[in-house]
Amino acid sequence: MGYRLHVAKKYVVEYADTEAFNWKILEFHNLLSACGAQYTGETDDYSFEVTKEDWEKMIDKISSLDSLEDKEEKSEIEGCLADLECSKEEMVRLLKVYLDESDLDRDVMYLSI
Repeated sequence: MGYRLHVAKKYVVEYADTEAFNWKILEFHNLLSACGAQYTGETDDYSFEVTKEDWEKMIDKISSLDSLEDKEEKSEIEGCLADLECSKEEMVRLLKVYLDESDLDRDVMYLSI
């Protein structure tokens, strides 16, 4: 392919049935940032990508929130969970479901509202 511009001939997206965080895209992006997860685009973008590695780190961080040494980071994550109206346990469960339902052949998760 070289370094010339190409276009995808076929691009197929199939969304999983899991859905959450109605009208809370900014709040979810804030949680990603609070957990140190990088995502593509801007904070108000409705479609974005997150690496599975960052997603798994977010799951681990929220799972071990009670033992997090950085009190400011812990408080910020707890605030994000409150803004999302979601308990720590429910958030971990949802994040795992999203991860399980993501494309197995890609290292990146594509998410969209």
